[in-house]
Amino acid sequence: MVLYNNINNSDAVQQWNNLPNVVLIEIFTLLSDSDLLNTSSTCINWRRIFYHPKLWSKQRLQLKLIDRTYNLSAYRYKMQNFLLYSQLVELRFDPTQILILKEILQAFEILACNRQLKSLILRPITSSSCLNEKEQPTGPLCDKIFHLLKDVIECSPNLEELSFGCWIEALHSINDLMTILNQSRHQTLKSLHLASIKNSETHFTPDIYISSEVFSPFRALQTLSIDSTYLTENLLHCFGQSQRTPLNKLIVHVSEFRSDIVQINDSVWQTVSTNLPNLRVTVHMINAYETFRKYARILRPEMPLSHLRMYFCSSLNVDMLCYLSIHYRNTLECLDVMDSITEPALRYHNPFRTEPDPLVLLAWQCKQLTELSILGYEVLEVNLLAIAKLRPQLRTLNVCVDCVMTLQFGRLQNRHFFEDDDGEDAFVDYGHIDNYIQTIISESVGWQWRPLQKHELPIGVYEFCSPLELSCLEQIHNSFSSS
Repeated sequence: MVLYNNINNSDAVQQWNNLPNVVLIEIFTLLSDSDLLNTSSTCINWRRIFYHPKLWSKQRLQLKLIDRTYNLSAYRYKMQNFLLYSQLVELRFDPTQILILKEILQAFEILACNRQLKSLILRPITSSSCLNEKEQPTGPLCDKIFHLLKDVIECSPNLEELSFGCWIEALHSINDLMTILNQSRHQTLKSLHLASIKNSETHFTPDIYISSEVFSPFRALQTLSIDSTYLTENLLHCFGQSQRTPLNKLIVHVSEFRSDIVQINDSVWQTVSTNLPNLRVTVHMINAYETFRKYARILRPEMPLSHLRMYFCSSLNVDMLCYLSIHYRNTLECLDVMDSITEPALRYHNPFRTEPDPLVLLAWQCKQLTELSILGYEVLEVNLLAIAKLRPQLRTLNVCVDCVMTLQFGRLQNRHFFEDDDGEDAFVDYGHIDNYIQTIISESVGWQWRPLQKHELPIGVYEFCSPLELSCLEQIHNSFSSS
């Protein structure tokens, strides 16, 4: 392969294929995945370098195990060529398919020989469990998988990140896995994700308990995701010890409100905030159909809450929004609310009342707010404008166009509508936002803004068919690394 310079061909001929491989490898490490694929088609030498372990060891290897032929083919190709020496591995799979579980078994057999592994993220695409299918002999297969997972943990001396909580089957082996992590990886593990998703409508998950003392040996842990049932004062005291690396991110999943759970005292949260000034708490409310009084058992005033995400809770009342505005005005950075869009959409505030909209008040009070998504709830058009004006630093402002309301004041006479400032009636129109208002919002927040259409909404939001499937799980997993 020869590269010619148009200015002086005789002096500028470069034999790129004669460059030392060590130089080519360093160049290739700077390329994206798509560019690497293109370079592998250039010549035989570059094709060989494409498979060099150093080239792929520091790139996140994403494996997709979906029950489709092309996905399985791509997965097997990556597994056979790159899995053995990849340091960062992310496995996205369908846990309900027995054939997929067999593929995972083979992947873990390879990973058990990979001593360079630093990150292993298991991302199921559904909250359903294959163990519910009694006609399928999945129990012994799952036992083999988690036996191999223990081997992977023991044989990975550099393991820093592990995520398996959203996989229901993993919960049945959580005590054994935590024992292995305690014994062998307590000095290296920096990020651990054990939080689960429980949906009583699709399956039943038995209560599984792990004590707070299990987390004491982890001296390097900086990020932890757990269920709210594990959030105790003893756990917070474990991470407040001065001999360990400070915990920076705590992610709590709330799927139920157990009567036997004792709420954490505000003085404890105050002590934690003093000892861990950089700690930020993310709370995920998932299918939690409860009153605000029960929400307040988790959301304590002294908690350093930075992100609150509510998925399919069918509840966003004024008390909740006012509570956030009062207690988290200096910490709240993100509020995401996702619910099914029904006819009509859910209403959190009566637009005909004279009180200010609580979302507008929240945008005014919470000075650190940069992300706001309200999907499935009615939002008044002028209030969107007010939010944008009050918080110009917003990076994300998501609403569904079908949920945006405009009010027309006037009266009906002979089936015709007449506008009147002192109108006798008010009519609500949905799904239309004035272009002028859109332009003002875009100019206020400094980026192009537009409301989401139906086809742009996450799966499960517009149709309430499987709310805890792909969309919710994707949002939760992304929050592990983003929030």
